[in-house]
Amino acid sequence: MVSKKRKNNICVIGVGRFGTAIIDELIEQNIPVLAIDMDEKQLSKYSNYPLVTLINTDATDINTLQSIGIEEIETIIVATPNNIEIVAVLLELNIEHIIARASSTRNARVLKQIGVDLIIRPEVESGIRTALIAANSNFIKFSKSLTELGNGFVIGSSQLLNSKLINVELKSLKFNKLGVTLVLIKRGNETFLPSANLTFNLGDELMIVGKTSDVTKFFGILNENNSDVTKRTKWRKY
Repeated sequence: MVSKKRKNNICVIGVGRFGTAIIDELIEQNIPVLAIDMDEKQLSKYSNYPLVTLINTDATDINTLQSIGIEEIETIIVATPNNIEIVAVLLELNIEHIIARASSTRNARVLKQIGVDLIIRPEVESGIRTALIAANSNFIKFSKSLTELGNGFVIGSSQLLNSKLINVELKSLKFNKLGVTLVLIKRGNETFLPSANLTFNLGDELMIVGKTSDVTKFFGILNENNSDVTKRTKWRKY
C-alpha cells in the first residue's frame, strides 16, 4: 500500500529502455520511485535499490492500482508505448499529473485529447529530461518547452500570468539575482529579444536559461497571482 508519506514519490509505469533511463535519473536525484511492470525480469534490475519500490502487475487493472494506493502519488510517468488504456485508468483515478510516452503523432494527438498533462516523444526527449520534468512540479504546471543544456542547466519557456509583473520595465528587475537569464519573448505572433525598456504584458511567453532549481522557482513566480513578488524576491532597480 502506498502511504501518504510517499505522496511526492514518482511512479514509472513500464521499465523498458525509456522507463529505465527515467528511473536511473530519478535515483541520481535521490527521488523515491514506484516502478510498475508486468515483466518481473524488467523489475529485477532494481531489486537492490532501496529508493525503488517494485510492483509486478498489469497497470490497466484499476482494482490492483487502487489496492496499492496509487492515487496517493501525484506524478505518474507512463513510459510504455501502448498506453491509452493505462492512461484512461489513471484519469479515472484522478491522478494529479500524468506524463505519457507517445509512440506516434497519432498516439500523441489521442493522449492530448483525453487530457494528459505532458506528452513525451522518446526519439526527441531523453529519459533524463523526462525525469527532470517529473521531479519539478512547476515544469509540469507551467512549462511550454524545456531543453536540458548539461551541467544542471536548462532552457525553458512559460507564460507570464502574474499581474504584479504587468507593465513593469525589465530594467527595474534583476533576474540574475534569481539565477536566471531572459533570452527571448514571444507576444502573440511576434518574437523579439529583451531590451532594458521592455514592459511585460499578460500572457507573454518568456524563454529562460538557468539552473534547473532556479528556473523551476522562476516559473512559479511568473504564474503567481495577487502576490507582491517584487517585495518578496527583493528585486530592486538598477
